Amino acid sequence: MREVFIKYNPYKVETYVEIDGKEIKANSALNVDDKRLQEWIEDLPKILVDECNTKSFKITFHGTILDYEDLLSVVKEANDKGIQIQCEHIPAKEVKDKEQAIEQIFYEIQNGPFEELKQEDVKRAFEMASSSEFEVNVVATMSAGKSTLINALLRQKLMPAKQEACTATITKIKDNDTDPFRASVYDKEGDLIETHPELTFSIMDTLNSNPAVSTINVEGNIPFVNSEDISLVLVDTPGPNNSRDPEHKAATYRMLSQSSKTVVLYILNATQLAVNDDNNLLNHVADSMRVGGKQSKDRFIFVVNKLDDFKKGEDSVEAAIDKVRKYLEDKGIKNPNIYPAAALPALDIRTSLKDVDLSSINFLDDDIDINIIEALSKIKKLNRNEELHLETYAPLTPSVRGQINAELAVSRESKDAYSEALIHTGIVSIESAIKMYVDKYAKTAKIKNIVDTFSKKLESAKSFENTKQEIALNQSKREEILEQINSLETKLRSGEEAKKFKDKIDAINYDNEIKEEAQKIINKAQQKISEQISSCDGKLSIKDSESMCLLFDKFIEGLQAEVQVKLEDTVTNHVKKNAEDLLDQYKQKIAELAQDIKIDGVSINAFEIMDGDVESSVDVNSLIEKLTKSEKIKVGEEWVSNTSKKWYKPWTWLQEKGYYQDIYEDRQFVDALELANRYFAPIEEQLRLNVNSAKKYAKDQSNNIKIAFSNKFKELDDVLKGKLAQLEICATDCKNVDKIIEETNKRLKWLEDIQKHIEEILDI
Repeated sequence: MREVFIKYNPYKVETYVEIDGKEIKANSALNVDDKRLQEWIEDLPKILVDECNTKSFKITFHGTILDYEDLLSVVKEANDKGIQIQCEHIPAKEVKDKEQAIEQIFYEIQNGPFEELKQEDVKRAFEMASSSEFEVNVVATMSAGKSTLINALLRQKLMPAKQEACTATITKIKDNDTDPFRASVYDKEGDLIETHPELTFSIMDTLNSNPAVSTINVEGNIPFVNSEDISLVLVDTPGPNNSRDPEHKAATYRMLSQSSKTVVLYILNATQLAVNDDNNLLNHVADSMRVGGKQSKDRFIFVVNKLDDFKKGEDSVEAAIDKVRKYLEDKGIKNPNIYPAAALPALDIRTSLKDVDLSSINFLDDDIDINIIEALSKIKKLNRNEELHLETYAPLTPSVRGQINAELAVSRESKDAYSEALIHTGIVSIESAIKMYVDKYAKTAKIKNIVDTFSKKLESAKSFENTKQEIALNQSKREEILEQINSLETKLRSGEEAKKFKDKIDAINYDNEIKEEAQKIINKAQQKISEQISSCDGKLSIKDSESMCLLFDKFIEGLQAEVQVKLEDTVTNHVKKNAEDLLDQYKQKIAELAQDIKIDGVSINAFEIMDGDVESSVDVNSLIEKLTKSEKIKVGEEWVSNTSKKWYKPWTWLQEKGYYQDIYEDRQFVDALELANRYFAPIEEQLRLNVNSAKKYAKDQSNNIKIAFSNKFKELDDVLKGKLAQLEICATDCKNVDKIIEETNKRLKWLEDIQKHIEEILDI
């Protein structure tokens, strides 16, 4: 048995591995650099077998409980395949410990000796790092019960259920722990058109029906989370059937894309799986899940709703889940996280039944509301029928399952039928899955972000104090120091130096790289179109031609959104590179005092990628009319009597009495392949134009960033001049040298103590 030691720090995203007490070799596949554990843990058993030439291991894991549970799930699968692995856990400091330490350090900084660390920009940087938002996008197939599920999570009826095959608006519900919910309403141009300080179901219903409304931003209390940790944002996202606003389709693809880290609740109706409209969307999900390992899989939560509708003997919950798993695997989605749910009973328990005393109900009472009777009937059904204990099918970690089982035991002991049934609806499991993702990924990243914010500010202050002290200690070189300071000030004012710097900035561009990347995206889109065209064959009726064009419309809407998002990502990445290069150029410019200047990151506003969408600019009726042809086709036979056969004509006696004659009609048809080629021709041309559009957009954005950075660099030059003036005082104030040194020593000691505490935050 080989002894394996793994230490994983989710805050620093660092992994250390030993095998039999020795550090792994440089060429080992377990040198995972700065990857999250979830990105490589599924490959661990195979790597160990390949590198150790055995199938027997003991793994000692030093890390958080959530990461250890991910290891355990992988080990269980490995043991099932004949790889024997034992596990032992060395506990690490958890997220709550870190959050308390951060609050203490922020308090110390605000009460410390550095005024520059108490300024509004520092407070703002800390607040932005600590109060991060985290999106959970809810998308659903038709009639899956999306609104009901969201309302169950909100514990009140706020979202209207629409019978139409589309969600007309994007609704973002942000948790701020306050009641009631309030809303700001925006049109397609992003202009505020109305506000509602007390949002109600009736108001939401009206807003959803208003074609002028594009986005509704809602704030209020999402009960199962606390906004002090992470501000959760539930996003009611347009599903695969959306048709009102093409940008909504792009928003859906954007949150499903590989670059996104949001959680996705994809709700499916177990009784209506094979919906053609969600094919493209699920293919996009599969592409996203193929990268990033377990973290990518964790963020997709597939909810199978309405399982309480199954009647005993008709179908089983397990069979329904297996059917969904097979359906998703056929789309390329391997090992999906499937959470069964009964959203309507969960909503009833949290709303209409909240004030109903179950023990006092008389079911024979004629005045009792029929809806209450039906809801109570579901409660009894969920509690009595073990097959409907949906939490038992959810892929929960041992610690989360333990918490839910403990809640269940309390409910049963207190004979609280509502609380017990609520757990059986699966809604508590879904809430736990969301919170688990937040704890495992969002909070650890937030902690690292806060620590980085602190560290950079403190490092800047420390460097400047060191420089002041060095100047004060070197009074013998006073003239030389003053000359250097004056030289730097002269360079800062120099027009020639400014021109050199401007030329370097202007030289930065990524035109060719963007063109190549964009062309790859377009080529892939054209390949998908070619596959669509090649699948078309035969002759179609006019009605079938129209149906085929409707399918083409859906295909193009999905392709349009996918291309838009991929081009966005490409341009965003290159604009980021552009910004990083601009900072590098500035750092080179002030290399002599680079340690003394801290440049805050420049905020780049979110932007949209293309001037226009890839529109299906095809007049379908006109196209079908042009391609319609006629041909004679046999539609039947008719008997034709031989009228010339007569008894008085002996030469006709041997002739047949008659014959069957083919009947032909002129029928119109459309050649399927020609229709597909003609339909997609203008779209392929538009795709080619989008390469130039993306390149132009990136160039415009890069120029805007260069202008913004140039203005920022002028501000930084002024900051540098101010620091140089302070250093000049240190070099010329001969009388107070001892005082300056004493003061800097105190300040440096304070900084070192704080920095030590900050570094400890990220230790496990």
